[in-house]
Amino acid sequence: MLNCLSLLLTFFLLSSCTTGYENNGKEVRWHTWNEGSGHQSYKINADSKTFVTLTHDYGKDNVHAFYCGQIIEKADGKTFRAINNFYACDKKYVYLFEKIIVGADPTSFKVLSYYLAEDKNDYYWEGKAITVKDKTSFVLLGKDDNWQTQWAKDQYNGYFLPDGSISGIDYETFRPAPQTSTNHSGNYAVDKNRVYFENKVVTNADPSSFKEVDWNIGQDKFRVYKGEKPTQLKDYNRLNKIGRSMYTDGITIYDADFYILPDADAATFKCIGENWYKDRKHVWWNTSLLPDVDVDTFSPIKNYCFRYGKKEEYNSCDFNYGKDAYHVFLQDSIILGADPNSFEIIDFPDAESWTIFDKNRIYSGNKTPQLQEYLIKMYGKQ
Repeated sequence: MLNCLSLLLTFFLLSSCTTGYENNGKEVRWHTWNEGSGHQSYKINADSKTFVTLTHDYGKDNVHAFYCGQIIEKADGKTFRAINNFYACDKKYVYLFEKIIVGADPTSFKVLSYYLAEDKNDYYWEGKAITVKDKTSFVLLGKDDNWQTQWAKDQYNGYFLPDGSISGIDYETFRPAPQTSTNHSGNYAVDKNRVYFENKVVTNADPSSFKEVDWNIGQDKFRVYKGEKPTQLKDYNRLNKIGRSMYTDGITIYDADFYILPDADAATFKCIGENWYKDRKHVWWNTSLLPDVDVDTFSPIKNYCFRYGKKEEYNSCDFNYGKDAYHVFLQDSIILGADPNSFEIIDFPDAESWTIFDKNRIYSGNKTPQLQEYLIKMYGKQ
């Protein structure tokens, strides 16, 4: 019965705890909760007699202002006020979270959305000054509450948000570039005269036919572009992507910047891991050839973790280790003396991070009791 009451009381206390500030008249505490560590709280350096909670995250006393329990440097507690849970100001400064927005005027500052704000001098995107030349003609080329909005303009400049400006645009026709893929960055813009990547001009690109065809990849009627740079390729649609960063037209292999990968055999070239590629004669880590590699026995090294006492393959990490029958590789270099037959990457429950080891040596991590137990079980040695 006592155990049941204890469990019920614990459940009640945990479920009734709220995050934020607590002032009991003697001290002020900041409460947090997350799934990993549960409920935690600590005393903050605030005067309980004058402390007030302004929003969930902002608070102040007569001297200091606080964000999530931490003193905001340079903030004046007497004049500090919260605009909402993200923005605040005092007699000297405007703040986004706990950071001062440089140059912002607190007397005229207005929050227009989570992303956009303004004062008498400028507009601000995510707390950074856009440095608008003419506020009267300034417009966003997108919605003010959408993180995908990346372009704006006034009668003098185009703006790649938040802090990249482009002079000499055509105001009437300046706009984000058309996109033909769902995998787009939105980092291209066009007007009737030029194509722009971020705050740079894409030299000699044709604005009338230009489109973003993949992430930071553009295409006009003449050629393919990577960022602001023209490439040797004429038609992106003729390429097939291999893995994360290689391409082929069926004859040649190209890297992420569309340079030819020397000696690659397009007929047998394939991706064998996150950063690993091979053909019938070679293995690459990204674009770097591996020395003295046995192609037939090479493979990226898999990663494992222990769950419920059982070793399981873990596929969401690539530590850039590989091996063949004779060597262990880190990226494109051989690890001298490493044993390919026993080389492993394991996340042990009692380790602080991943442990990388073979039966003779630890390359990264610590010799924990569970690693020692594993070595004894596998190789009869510690």
